[in-house]
Amino acid sequence: MKTPSPISKGAVTIGAAIFGSLLIFAAAPDSIEPMGLSFGEKKADQLRVLLVGSGSSHDFPKYFLGTDLQTLKAAGGMDVAATPNLDEALKLAPEADVIVFSGNHPQWGRAPFQKALNDHADAGKGLVILHAGAWVHPWEGYNQRFVAGGSAGHGYGEIEVTVKNAEHPVMAGVPATFKITDESYHHQFGEGAKVEILAENAADDRTKVPHASVWVVKDEKAKIVCITHGHAAEAHDNPAYQKVIANAVKWVAKR
Repeated sequence: MKTPSPISKGAVTIGAAIFGSLLIFAAAPDSIEPMGLSFGEKKADQLRVLLVGSGSSHDFPKYFLGTDLQTLKAAGGMDVAATPNLDEALKLAPEADVIVFSGNHPQWGRAPFQKALNDHADAGKGLVILHAGAWVHPWEGYNQRFVAGGSAGHGYGEIEVTVKNAEHPVMAGVPATFKITDESYHHQFGEGAKVEILAENAADDRTKVPHASVWVVKDEKAKIVCITHGHAAEAHDNPAYQKVIANAVKWVAKR
């Protein structure tokens, strides 16, 4: 292992260590300190993707901002930045073609970030909502527009996932069924929600019924994909999860 080197400047420095080609962010699981990442020079054939997320009950820097960043870079055609920090997110959001959000920290419910999400969608830019982002949040209008409902409970363990629409580009190359060790969110769609379910988790011991795990929210202005998978390493390292998130980012970017 190489000695960690700083990747951001400020009161708190976040270290990074290189394991082969994998960049690991050495930050506390609930960190909201800036990472100091930014987009490079804009290229016509490259998507700018911003990963945003922080909060409790998950290691956001390690998995959502670390492993997922590497997954998207490996998929090709993407310039990827990531942050757990509100001010940094607000600075980078206008430059992004796609925002991938997974968080439950109160800062994401503040008016500036909610406005940034809505401005992004109103401009026809894509969004991918991951795991904690699909929970029930007390943020005005958020769950209705971006999640079409919300999850307020979950099971946990090895889950069998079934693809419900293999023809959709988000599910391209994803096995018809696959297993993933993860939290199984018990998602409930809101009344009148306009969605297309792409995959669902098998019933678990708590509810005895399947629940949607990947779906499209049919927004009037933007393409939005929600994915409930992604609690910890077993999910983020799963090849099917990695395929779905890469496909989703590429699909929502197309207008």
